[in-house]
Amino acid sequence: MAVLISADSACDLFPDLYKQRGIAIVPLSINIGEKSYKDVFEIGPDELFQDYKRTKKLPKTAAPPPVDFFEVFRKAAENGDSVVHLAMNAKFSSSYQNACIAAQEFDNVRVINTYTLSSAQGLLALRAADMRDAGLSADEIYERIERDKKKIRAYVLLDTLEFAYRGGRATMLQMFGANLLKLRPCLFLNNQGDLSVCKKFRGNFRQVCKEYARFVLSQPNPDSERVFVTTTGMDRGLFDDITALVRDSGKFREVLNSRAGCAMTTHTGPNTLVIFYMEK
Repeated sequence: MAVLISADSACDLFPDLYKQRGIAIVPLSINIGEKSYKDVFEIGPDELFQDYKRTKKLPKTAAPPPVDFFEVFRKAAENGDSVVHLAMNAKFSSSYQNACIAAQEFDNVRVINTYTLSSAQGLLALRAADMRDAGLSADEIYERIERDKKKIRAYVLLDTLEFAYRGGRATMLQMFGANLLKLRPCLFLNNQGDLSVCKKFRGNFRQVCKEYARFVLSQPNPDSERVFVTTTGMDRGLFDDITALVRDSGKFREVLNSRAGCAMTTHTGPNTLVIFYMEK
């Protein structure tokens, strides 16, 4: 019996990583005005804000309905395969809940609330794929990922609070204060799925990005297996410089780049930078 690893499209294993590692993707819906698009497969992050520039109304994300998960799980069951599905943070989306509803129809499906998103969720999906390729069973993978998800570290550097404000996650006063003082907040997403401001950087964006990278690299006890350097869209040269800082630190065997997909980009806006890794 084989094991299928699946995830919703918030995992940001694009454009090719999910294909290379045989991970099935269940896309979120991205709603712009009256139109709805399948994340990744019908719309990409570069197309998100064309309407926003005119209307100042953010796109909205919606979890895949249970039937979309059901189809993925059904095909696996027909092949005699088990499934380990990794869902984005249940505090941000009903994707986990909908996957659980679909999984009730099968005996061979395990669903994990990763309590995270973007390439941190992707890190866990890649780790699950590593275990699958090593011959572990679905139950073994499920149990190990349930332990490993508590080791994820996600520090999120925002260039602006505008998109958090438009999405209802920051007040006008917070946005005004940050803009006035030229502050760029660093958010920490903990292993219970809660966001908090852990640090505030001040200065031009290039300088702040490098300070942020040094701050993350100074954190203790990183797992040396792999790390993701992820952005929602920023100057390519600067992104390459940050990636080089991470690579030259010698802390990680594999340094992966990712362009965050629609879910992350919608809620944080462009110029967001994240270094995702795991602790030992």
